[in-house]
Amino acid sequence: MSFEPVRVASMGLGRWANVLADAALRGGNIKLVSCFSRTAEKRASFMERYGTREAESFEALLNDDEVEAFIVTTPNFNHMEHIEAISAAGKHVYCEKPIAHNLEHAKKIVEAVEKAGTRLAIGHSARRLAVSRRLKELIDSGEIGDISMSESNFCTERGLELNPDMWRSDAKLNPTGVAIQLSIHHIDTFRYLYGPIKNVTAKMKRTYATADVEDSAMIIMEHENGILSYTGGGWACPWAFHMNVHGTKAVAHFRITGQQWRDPSKAPEPIRLHIDREPLGEKTVLDMPEGDMFRDALEDFATCVREDRNPEVDGRVAYEDLAVVYAAAESSRAGKTVDVKDFL
Repeated sequence: MSFEPVRVASMGLGRWANVLADAALRGGNIKLVSCFSRTAEKRASFMERYGTREAESFEALLNDDEVEAFIVTTPNFNHMEHIEAISAAGKHVYCEKPIAHNLEHAKKIVEAVEKAGTRLAIGHSARRLAVSRRLKELIDSGEIGDISMSESNFCTERGLELNPDMWRSDAKLNPTGVAIQLSIHHIDTFRYLYGPIKNVTAKMKRTYATADVEDSAMIIMEHENGILSYTGGGWACPWAFHMNVHGTKAVAHFRITGQQWRDPSKAPEPIRLHIDREPLGEKTVLDMPEGDMFRDALEDFATCVREDRNPEVDGRVAYEDLAVVYAAAESSRAGKTVDVKDFL
Protein backbone atom coordinates (compact mmCIF):
# COMPACT_ATOMS: atom_id res chain seq x y z
CA MET A 1 0.00 0.00 0.00
CA SER A 2 1.48 3.34 -1.06
CA PHE A 3 2.03 6.13 1.46
CA GLU A 4 -0.18 9.20 1.05
CA PRO A 5 1.99 12.27 1.72
CA VAL A 6 0.82 14.52 4.52
CA ARG A 7 -0.26 17.90 3.20
CA VAL A 8 1.72 20.52 5.11
CA ALA A 9 1.84 24.30 5.43
CA SER A 10 5.04 26.07 6.45
CA MET A 11 4.69 28.90 8.92
CA GLY A 12 7.39 31.38 9.89
CA LEU A 13 9.33 31.50 6.57
CA GLY A 14 12.65 32.63 7.97
CA ARG A 15 15.99 30.95 7.25
CA TRP A 16 15.11 27.72 9.07
CA ALA A 17 11.82 27.34 7.22
CA ASN A 18 13.86 26.88 4.04
CA VAL A 19 16.17 24.34 5.71
CA LEU A 20 13.20 22.21 6.74
CA ALA A 21 11.35 22.68 3.46
CA ASP A 22 14.44 21.49 1.58
CA ALA A 23 14.64 18.50 3.92
CA ALA A 24 10.96 17.70 3.29
CA LEU A 25 11.60 17.71 -0.45
CA ARG A 26 14.45 15.23 0.01
CA GLY A 27 11.92 12.81 1.47
CA GLY A 28 8.59 11.68 0.13
CA ASN A 29 6.20 11.67 3.07
CA ILE A 30 5.41 15.39 3.09
CA LYS A 31 3.81 17.57 0.42
CA LEU A 32 4.22 21.32 0.90
CA VAL A 33 0.95 22.94 -0.13
CA SER A 34 0.78 26.37 1.52
CA CYS A 35 2.68 28.90 3.60
CA PHE A 36 2.20 31.91 5.82
CA SER A 37 4.24 34.79 7.15
CA ARG A 38 3.10 38.26 8.15
CA THR A 39 5.59 39.53 5.55
CA ALA A 40 4.24 39.39 1.99
CA GLU A 41 7.75 39.33 0.51
CA LYS A 42 8.63 36.20 2.49
CA ARG A 43 5.45 34.50 1.32
CA ALA A 44 6.21 35.35 -2.29
CA SER A 45 9.77 34.07 -2.03
CA PHE A 46 8.68 30.80 -0.40
CA MET A 47 5.93 30.27 -2.97
CA GLU A 48 8.34 30.76 -5.84
CA ARG A 49 10.97 28.45 -4.37
CA TYR A 50 8.67 25.60 -3.31
CA GLY A 51 5.63 25.93 -5.57
CA THR A 52 3.09 26.36 -2.78
CA ARG A 53 0.03 28.51 -2.35
CA GLU A 54 -0.02 31.28 0.24
CA ALA A 55 -2.40 32.24 3.02
CA GLU A 56 -2.94 35.90 3.77
CA SER A 57 -3.60 35.26 7.46
CA PHE A 58 -2.99 32.63 10.12
CA GLU A 59 -6.75 32.18 10.45
CA ALA A 60 -7.08 31.47 6.74
CA LEU A 61 -4.41 28.80 7.02
CA LEU A 62 -6.14 27.21 10.00
CA ASN A 63 -9.36 27.01 7.99
CA ASP A 64 -7.71 25.56 4.88
CA ASP A 65 -9.17 22.04 4.55
CA GLU A 66 -6.30 20.88 2.37
CA VAL A 67 -3.75 21.55 5.12
CA GLU A 68 -3.37 18.60 7.49
CA ALA A 69 -0.28 19.69 9.38
CA PHE A 70 2.09 22.61 9.97
CA ILE A 71 5.85 23.03 10.04
CA VAL A 72 6.33 25.84 12.57
CA THR A 73 9.55 27.86 12.61
CA THR A 74 8.24 31.00 14.29
CA PRO A 75 10.20 32.52 17.23
CA ASN A 76 10.25 30.39 20.36
CA PHE A 77 8.04 32.75 22.34
CA ASN A 78 5.27 32.42 19.71
CA HIS A 79 5.15 28.62 19.78
CA MET A 80 2.45 28.34 22.43
CA GLU A 81 -0.16 30.56 20.79
CA HIS A 82 0.45 28.99 17.40
CA ILE A 83 0.45 25.35 18.51
CA GLU A 84 -2.60 25.84 20.70
CA ALA A 85 -4.54 27.29 17.74
CA ILE A 86 -3.31 24.65 15.28
CA SER A 87 -4.16 21.81 17.63
CA ALA A 88 -7.61 23.26 18.36
CA ALA A 89 -8.19 23.25 14.59
CA GLY A 90 -7.49 19.50 14.56
CA LYS A 91 -4.18 19.78 12.70
CA HIS A 92 -0.77 18.32 13.53
CA VAL A 93 2.49 20.18 14.19
CA TYR A 94 6.19 19.73 13.55
CA CYS A 95 7.80 22.56 15.53
CA GLU A 96 11.44 23.53 15.51
CA LYS A 97 13.11 23.17 18.90
CA PRO A 98 12.84 24.22 21.66
CA ILE A 99 9.19 23.51 22.41
CA ALA A 100 8.87 27.00 23.94
CA HIS A 101 10.93 29.72 25.60
CA ASN A 102 9.69 28.92 29.10
CA LEU A 103 8.24 25.99 31.03
CA GLU A 104 4.80 27.53 31.53
CA HIS A 105 4.33 27.80 27.77
CA ALA A 106 5.72 24.29 27.26
CA LYS A 107 3.28 22.82 29.76
CA LYS A 108 0.33 24.53 28.08
CA ILE A 109 1.46 23.24 24.68
CA VAL A 110 1.56 19.65 25.93
CA GLU A 111 -1.88 20.03 27.50
CA ALA A 112 -3.38 21.56 24.36
CA VAL A 113 -2.05 18.87 22.05
CA GLU A 114 -3.12 16.02 24.31
CA LYS A 115 -6.59 17.55 24.71
CA ALA A 116 -6.94 17.87 20.93
CA GLY A 117 -5.62 14.37 20.23
CA THR A 118 -3.31 15.66 17.51
CA ARG A 119 0.37 14.84 16.94
CA LEU A 120 3.27 17.09 17.92
CA ALA A 121 6.92 16.55 17.01
CA ILE A 122 9.68 18.86 18.25
CA GLY A 123 12.75 19.22 16.07
CA HIS A 124 15.45 17.84 18.34
CA SER A 125 17.05 16.23 15.33
CA ALA A 126 20.66 15.69 16.48
CA ARG A 127 19.66 12.34 18.00
CA ARG A 128 18.84 11.29 14.41
CA LEU A 129 22.36 11.87 13.13
CA ALA A 130 23.63 8.56 11.77
CA VAL A 131 26.53 8.79 14.22
CA SER A 132 24.14 9.28 17.18
CA ARG A 133 22.20 6.19 16.13
CA ARG A 134 25.44 4.17 15.80
CA LEU A 135 26.62 5.34 19.22
CA LYS A 136 23.34 4.14 20.72
CA GLU A 137 23.91 0.69 19.17
CA LEU A 138 27.47 0.52 20.54
CA ILE A 139 26.35 1.55 24.01
CA ASP A 140 23.36 -0.80 24.17
CA SER A 141 25.38 -3.77 22.86
CA GLY A 142 28.14 -3.24 25.42
CA GLU A 143 30.78 -3.04 22.69
CA ILE A 144 32.48 -0.04 24.30
CA GLY A 145 31.83 -1.28 27.82
CA ASP A 146 30.06 0.35 30.72
CA ILE A 147 29.72 4.10 30.30
CA SER A 148 30.98 6.34 33.06
CA MET A 149 31.00 9.75 31.43
CA SER A 150 30.48 11.61 28.16
CA GLU A 151 31.55 15.04 26.89
CA SER A 152 30.12 17.28 24.19
CA ASN A 153 30.26 20.78 22.79
CA PHE A 154 28.28 22.92 20.36
CA CYS A 155 29.48 26.40 19.39
CA THR A 156 28.67 29.02 16.77
CA GLU A 157 29.42 32.72 16.35
CA ARG A 158 25.72 33.76 16.42
CA GLY A 159 26.15 35.65 19.70
CA LEU A 160 28.56 38.03 17.98
CA GLU A 161 25.94 38.96 15.38
CA LEU A 162 23.08 40.00 17.68
CA ASN A 163 21.48 43.43 17.41
CA PRO A 164 18.45 45.03 19.13
CA ASP A 165 16.15 44.12 16.22
CA MET A 166 16.67 40.39 16.80
CA TRP A 167 14.45 38.60 19.31
CA ARG A 168 17.37 36.39 20.36
CA SER A 169 19.06 39.49 21.79
CA ASP A 170 16.25 39.88 24.36
CA ALA A 171 16.91 37.89 27.54
CA LYS A 172 13.17 37.67 28.27
CA LEU A 173 12.43 36.13 24.87
CA ASN A 174 15.63 34.09 24.71
CA PRO A 175 16.33 33.09 28.34
CA THR A 176 19.66 31.29 28.93
CA GLY A 177 20.90 32.33 25.48
CA VAL A 178 23.31 29.73 24.15
CA ALA A 179 21.91 26.98 26.41
CA ILE A 180 18.38 27.09 25.00
CA GLN A 181 19.68 27.63 21.45
CA LEU A 182 22.61 25.18 21.23
CA SER A 183 23.28 23.18 24.40
CA ILE A 184 19.76 21.76 24.36
CA HIS A 185 20.73 19.73 21.26
CA HIS A 186 23.29 17.69 23.22
CA ILE A 187 21.00 17.57 26.26
CA ASP A 188 18.38 15.80 24.15
CA THR A 189 20.92 13.45 22.56
CA PHE A 190 22.33 12.46 25.96
CA ARG A 191 18.79 11.85 27.18
CA TYR A 192 18.31 9.61 24.12
CA LEU A 193 21.55 7.74 24.82
CA TYR A 194 21.29 7.34 28.59
CA GLY A 195 17.76 8.14 29.71
CA PRO A 196 16.29 10.86 31.95
CA ILE A 197 18.53 13.41 33.66
CA LYS A 198 18.39 13.53 37.47
CA ASN A 199 20.32 16.66 38.38
CA VAL A 200 22.42 19.45 36.91
CA THR A 201 25.44 21.50 37.95
CA ALA A 202 26.12 24.44 35.65
CA LYS A 203 27.76 27.78 35.05
CA MET A 204 26.49 30.27 32.46
CA LYS A 205 27.64 33.79 31.66
CA ARG A 206 27.88 36.45 29.01
CA THR A 207 31.41 36.96 27.73
CA TYR A 208 31.50 38.57 24.26
CA ALA A 209 27.93 38.50 22.92
CA THR A 210 26.71 41.73 21.34
CA ALA A 211 23.56 41.59 23.50
CA ASP A 212 22.94 40.92 27.18
CA VAL A 213 22.39 37.16 26.87
CA GLU A 214 24.52 34.22 27.98
CA ASP A 215 27.03 33.13 25.33
CA SER A 216 28.97 30.59 27.41
CA ALA A 217 27.50 27.58 29.23
CA MET A 218 29.08 24.58 30.96
CA ILE A 219 26.54 21.98 32.09
CA ILE A 220 27.25 18.74 33.99
CA MET A 221 24.35 16.28 34.17
CA GLU A 222 23.84 13.16 36.23
CA HIS A 223 21.42 10.72 34.65
CA GLU A 224 19.05 8.61 36.72
CA ASN A 225 21.21 5.55 35.92
CA GLY A 226 24.29 7.26 37.40
CA ILE A 227 26.08 8.16 34.14
CA LEU A 228 27.63 11.62 34.02
CA SER A 229 27.44 13.73 30.87
CA TYR A 230 28.73 17.19 30.10
CA THR A 231 27.91 19.73 27.42
CA GLY A 232 29.65 23.00 26.70
CA GLY A 233 28.01 25.73 24.66
CA GLY A 234 29.62 28.75 23.04
CA TRP A 235 27.87 31.52 21.14
CA ALA A 236 30.91 33.70 20.54
CA CYS A 237 33.29 31.48 18.57
CA PRO A 238 33.42 29.59 15.26
CA TRP A 239 31.42 26.40 14.62
CA ALA A 240 32.27 23.35 16.72
CA PHE A 241 30.21 20.21 17.33
CA HIS A 242 31.66 17.11 18.92
CA MET A 243 31.01 14.31 21.41
CA ASN A 244 33.21 11.86 23.35
CA VAL A 245 31.69 8.76 25.01
CA HIS A 246 33.94 7.06 27.59
CA GLY A 247 33.37 3.36 28.25
CA THR A 248 35.34 0.74 30.15
CA LYS A 249 36.38 -0.93 26.88
CA ALA A 250 36.77 2.00 24.51
CA VAL A 251 36.26 5.70 23.89
CA ALA A 252 34.02 6.65 20.96
CA HIS A 253 34.20 10.18 19.57
CA PHE A 254 33.16 12.26 16.58
CA ARG A 255 33.11 15.78 15.21
CA ILE A 256 30.87 17.22 12.51
CA THR A 257 31.06 20.27 10.29
CA GLY A 258 28.31 22.79 9.62
CA GLN A 259 27.66 21.22 6.22
CA GLN A 260 27.43 17.74 7.72
CA TRP A 261 24.90 19.18 10.16
CA ARG A 262 22.67 20.75 7.54
CA ASP A 263 22.89 18.24 4.66
CA PRO A 264 25.54 15.49 4.88
CA SER A 265 24.93 14.50 1.24
CA LYS A 266 26.64 17.73 0.15
CA ALA A 267 29.59 17.46 2.52
CA PRO A 268 33.00 16.61 0.95
CA GLU A 269 33.51 13.72 3.38
CA PRO A 270 31.32 11.52 5.58
CA ILE A 271 30.91 11.85 9.33
CA ARG A 272 33.45 9.55 10.96
CA LEU A 273 33.10 7.77 14.29
CA HIS A 274 36.44 6.99 15.96
CA ILE A 275 36.68 4.16 18.47
CA ASP A 276 39.87 4.08 20.55
CA ARG A 277 40.33 0.78 22.37
CA GLU A 278 43.69 1.00 24.14
CA PRO A 279 46.37 3.53 25.04
CA LEU A 280 48.89 2.45 22.38
CA GLY A 281 46.71 3.76 19.58
CA GLU A 282 44.61 0.82 18.37
CA LYS A 283 41.51 2.36 16.89
CA THR A 284 38.62 1.80 14.51
CA VAL A 285 37.31 4.52 12.22
CA LEU A 286 33.79 4.04 10.93
CA ASP A 287 32.47 6.08 8.01
CA MET A 288 28.83 6.78 8.75
CA PRO A 289 26.31 5.99 6.03
CA GLU A 290 24.82 9.02 4.34
CA GLY A 291 22.21 10.34 6.73
CA ASP A 292 19.79 13.23 6.81
CA MET A 293 18.50 14.01 10.27
CA PHE A 294 16.08 16.77 9.28
CA ARG A 295 14.58 14.71 6.47
CA ASP A 296 14.32 11.66 8.70
CA ALA A 297 12.63 13.59 11.51
CA LEU A 298 10.05 15.02 9.11
CA GLU A 299 9.48 11.64 7.47
CA ASP A 300 8.86 10.09 10.88
CA PHE A 301 6.47 12.90 11.81
CA ALA A 302 4.42 12.27 8.68
CA THR A 303 4.36 8.53 9.39
CA CYS A 304 3.17 9.21 12.94
CA VAL A 305 0.36 11.36 11.57
CA ARG A 306 -0.77 8.58 9.24
CA GLU A 307 -0.38 5.87 11.90
CA ASP A 308 -1.83 8.01 14.70
CA ARG A 309 1.07 7.57 17.12
CA ASN A 310 3.42 9.86 18.99
CA PRO A 311 6.73 10.92 17.38
CA GLU A 312 10.00 9.98 19.05
CA VAL A 313 10.43 13.51 20.40
CA ASP A 314 6.92 14.52 21.38
CA GLY A 315 5.85 17.37 23.62
CA ARG A 316 6.60 15.57 26.87
CA VAL A 317 10.16 14.65 25.85
CA ALA A 318 10.80 18.21 24.67
CA TYR A 319 9.37 19.57 27.92
CA GLU A 320 11.89 17.49 29.88
CA ASP A 321 14.72 18.78 27.67
CA LEU A 322 13.67 22.35 28.43
CA ALA A 323 13.41 21.55 32.15
CA VAL A 324 17.09 20.56 32.12
CA VAL A 325 17.98 23.95 30.62
CA TYR A 326 16.04 25.76 33.33
CA ALA A 327 17.58 23.58 36.04
CA ALA A 328 20.99 24.52 34.64
CA ALA A 329 20.10 28.22 34.77
CA GLU A 330 19.05 27.88 38.40
CA SER A 331 22.23 25.95 39.20
CA SER A 332 24.32 28.73 37.69
CA ARG A 333 22.40 31.40 39.60
CA ALA A 334 22.43 29.60 42.96
CA GLY A 335 25.88 28.02 42.68
CA LYS A 336 24.68 24.53 43.56
CA THR A 337 23.50 21.25 42.06
CA VAL A 338 19.79 21.35 41.15
CA ASP A 339 17.31 18.49 40.77
CA VAL A 340 15.49 18.43 37.42
CA LYS A 341 12.31 17.05 39.03
CA ASP A 342 11.75 20.44 40.66
CA PHE A 343 11.12 21.86 37.17
CA LEU A 344 8.78 19.13 35.91
